[in-house]
Amino acid sequence: MLTKRFLMTAAVAGALTAPTLGTAFAQSQPIVGISTVTTYSIDATITAIDPAKRTITFTGPAGRSLTHRVSDGVKMDTSKVGDVVSIAFEDKLSFVLSAPNARTPRDRNLNVVAGATGNNRAAGVMADQSVATWWVTAVDPSAGKISVVNPGGGEVRTYNVLTGEGRAQLPRVKPGDNLTAIDTQVLIMAVTPKK
Repeated sequence: MLTKRFLMTAAVAGALTAPTLGTAFAQSQPIVGISTVTTYSIDATITAIDPAKRTITFTGPAGRSLTHRVSDGVKMDTSKVGDVVSIAFEDKLSFVLSAPNARTPRDRNLNVVAGATGNNRAAGVMADQSVATWWVTAVDPSAGKISVVNPGGGEVRTYNVLTGEGRAQLPRVKPGDNLTAIDTQVLIMAVTPKK
């Protein structure tokens, strides 16, 4: 039987098979790290299925609808209008600041996807992690702004730092520092057939 606990364990185990960031940062002696975590969960009802367009429309408890395209590798014949879909999502975004000559992890995107069907039920899990390191070109702590550029080239991008924790760390940031962004997302979905 598939449970949310089983699916979360599968997602975490899959994500852990990738090289860990702790090893990469152990040699670089990070100056400071800041993380944010956003989580939500919802139960929605399937209100429409279009196999030709490979879309499913979900309607939540407040009546809001969302139409989502289903990837080609997913079987659509296990779900029906009226089935309940339970979705749990977590997005962890971390920023690690390190000195200009520190060794940083290479930029990368990792993706782990798993799915299972059985007893008229379907479930899936997806874990994504992207890592990108930017060079700091300017910082304005009083205005809460930081400017960064991709080390490989491109335009300078300026961002507003919105959190109090992030603004408190801005005086530590210097032009030439490395700012590594690590975005880890885990999505778990289970479909319960209409009874």
